[in-house]
Amino acid sequence: MAAKKGFTRSRTNRLLGGVLGGIAEHFGWNANLLRLIYVLVTIAIPFVHGILGLAIYVILYTFMPLEERAEGEGPSFRDLFRGASPAPKDNGRKVIHDVTEQDVKDSHKDGD
Repeated sequence: MAAKKGFTRSRTNRLLGGVLGGIAEHFGWNANLLRLIYVLVTIAIPFVHGILGLAIYVILYTFMPLEERAEGEGPSFRDLFRGASPAPKDNGRKVIHDVTEQDVKDSHKDGD
């Protein structure tokens, strides 16, 4: 039996921080439905409508770890602003540098 993954913020199913997306992925629920229920319950709470819901979200965002990156997944746009990224993996392809472009039609005219 595989070990059940703990609560983690989602990298793929996120609108703000991935908290509700991560919770939905953990339980196998629809993330958009969970977001809608969370907003409705937050508005319905009579304690300064929304402050408590926002505080709970910020606390969950602070303490829930971010989901680990998949093996083949490269760096994301956010990684550009988080400092140095790991060195790219050698995938067996050659990289060609200093390539110039030539028009094939001009170099192979018939009759010249």
